Amino acid sequence: MTITQVFNHSHTSVMGYFVGHTMAGLAVLLLGFSWSIKHPLRFLGRKSKYSLQIEKLLYWFELLEWGVIGGVGFLGALLEHNVPGGPHFRIYNETTHKFVALNVWQHWTIYTAFSMAGVVGFLTRCKFHIPLGLDYLMFSLALFTEALLFYAHANRMSALDKFSHHILLIPVCSGAVCSLLEVWHRNNPVLELFRNSVFITQGTWFWQIAFMLFGPSRWDQSDPEIYIFTTLCYIWHYGSAVMFLASTYGIVYWVLWMLNGRRVKRIEEMEIQKFNQADAKTYTALLNGSDEE
Repeated sequence: MTITQVFNHSHTSVMGYFVGHTMAGLAVLLLGFSWSIKHPLRFLGRKSKYSLQIEKLLYWFELLEWGVIGGVGFLGALLEHNVPGGPHFRIYNETTHKFVALNVWQHWTIYTAFSMAGVVGFLTRCKFHIPLGLDYLMFSLALFTEALLFYAHANRMSALDKFSHHILLIPVCSGAVCSLLEVWHRNNPVLELFRNSVFITQGTWFWQIAFMLFGPSRWDQSDPEIYIFTTLCYIWHYGSAVMFLASTYGIVYWVLWMLNGRRVKRIEEMEIQKFNQADAKTYTALLNGSDEE
């Protein structure tokens, strides 16, 4: 189904088809990829010679990060209702006495929750008088909202669609619980790595669902072994996310080690140069003294 067909489909949510799932997965993946650099940089940068520069960089990075979360959430909520064929903020049809496009309202609620979390996170880093930890609490509530609505949404799907969305609840709920723990254990490297791993898995699983259910070669739902294979796919997704995080952690460690080594070498060269200059001045003074005699 093309984007135009998705938009022209009556009361169809943008997320309901291939394009919607891949767009949502891409947004989650981009956030997870940015975390895969930010979290190791924060942890390893504490012992670096560039710790002050890294702290300033991370401050502006987090300000941008939460601003993007709020902006993307607001844009997604706006698009859900205003695409052609959307409900345009109507939830009940008084003529037919039926609800209007509840799937759109469901996704609008998810986008709005993340938008609110982004605004709170942005204002927290703007030094407003906001209780510390409220940003992670709002982010956790947004993930819980996503999980609850996906669970309700999955009950009216086909068997494979329902099963794949129930698997999606694993990384979503894990990220929600982890973010809730970070309210009290802020900047904990273990919690950050775990949240990062399940967030990347959530993004890749959105893509898996898109190709599995709406791709050019849809999976055969009548095959009973397809559910075992789907479970194996999820485990491979998570394992790949862990391997990716391990590699990025190693790259950040190597880059900081190289920078620290170059700085130490440069400091040693400067000290040697100063010593040589001082030694040359002493030697010159001795020669001048001997000439006077």
